[in-house]
Amino acid sequence: MRVGFVVGQFPMLSETFVIGQMAGLLQRGFKVEVVCNGISEYNFADRQQEPLATLLARTRDWWGAAARLRPAIGRLPPKLYDKASTALDMSSVARLNACDVIVAHFGHNGARAARLKKWKRLTPPIVTIFHGYDVGVPLKERGLGRYNDLFEHGALNLTVNDYFRRVLIEAGAPESKVAVHHMGIDLEKIPYAWKSWRGATLQLISVCRLAEKKGIEFALRALGRLRTEAPALDWRYTIIGDGPLRPELEALAAELGIAGQVSFLGSLPHQDVKQWLKRSHAFVLPSVTAANGDVEGIPVALMEAMAAGLTVVSSTHSGIPELIEDRKTGFLAAERDVETLADRLRFIAEHPDECEHIAREARRKVEAEFDMQALDDDFAGILSRFSQSRLVA
Repeated sequence: MRVGFVVGQFPMLSETFVIGQMAGLLQRGFKVEVVCNGISEYNFADRQQEPLATLLARTRDWWGAAARLRPAIGRLPPKLYDKASTALDMSSVARLNACDVIVAHFGHNGARAARLKKWKRLTPPIVTIFHGYDVGVPLKERGLGRYNDLFEHGALNLTVNDYFRRVLIEAGAPESKVAVHHMGIDLEKIPYAWKSWRGATLQLISVCRLAEKKGIEFALRALGRLRTEAPALDWRYTIIGDGPLRPELEALAAELGIAGQVSFLGSLPHQDVKQWLKRSHAFVLPSVTAANGDVEGIPVALMEAMAAGLTVVSSTHSGIPELIEDRKTGFLAAERDVETLADRLRFIAEHPDECEHIAREARRKVEAEFDMQALDDDFAGILSRFSQSRLVA
């Protein structure tokens, strides 16, 4: 069976879950084609190693040789841009029509494929996966009407959480065409290892892009409050990742008087990140809805931390409560609720023994619902059914 993936720029460090899903299909005997909106330089892994070597050999820019025109076309007025981009998209139709099914990651890529379907140029069924930005931002701007063609001509819309499923249905997607399919993690590569901080410094960590929706501002404000209310508590906070808010966050840590207990390490290789996680006790990610509407799906970083035995602290945001139950598999606070977040962090600092039970339950939760191998089996089954129905038709 041949699966055509339609994605944005490829490959992307922030979208390794896309590569993981492609690799899962390759392992199950599927053939994978990739059509993307620009081939990146990709400097965060060896392009010659699998699965990237195979995937990049089967990757084509939507516009082929005309991709060099993308900056100029991007400056056109919206109506002219739509006409020009659709015309250039046609150059990839033959490649996509050789596939049994199309998988589009993110709603805007699904809509792009659906436009070709509407014009009767694309024949395979389209399965679109919605992740977060593609739901929250258009919803904030002017609703999800931009997906009307996709709702009509797409075969299935998969959302990474149930919250998005409900939003799409409310926006007009046929309920029969919307289902939840979680992103998952490779549990075989993440051993569980509980580490108590009794009598030691509590090591807190965040690994994320330093952008608004990650909520790192509120983690810092909560720790500033904690330093004032419980100055005897011994903790350190390590932040791995880079992004537009880094200077602002560093200044905030200094303003709160906690700069000496907070380290900004910037982006690190994956192997280094894994070592930092092994040295840490609790993972902090108090996500929020950004001003432009951007939201999380269910962050993979939280799943990985839970699998590894860290105590997680997050927020009642988007699909996160589908992963974390407060005081059962982790700790939650409302978005931007600094007081509750500080209370949760103080409880963790003062009750390591109770957190051990929570960490064990967190690992069980991830094993039961976010195991990449089981999810890849399910996904392969979904795609196979679409291929079979196409053959019957």
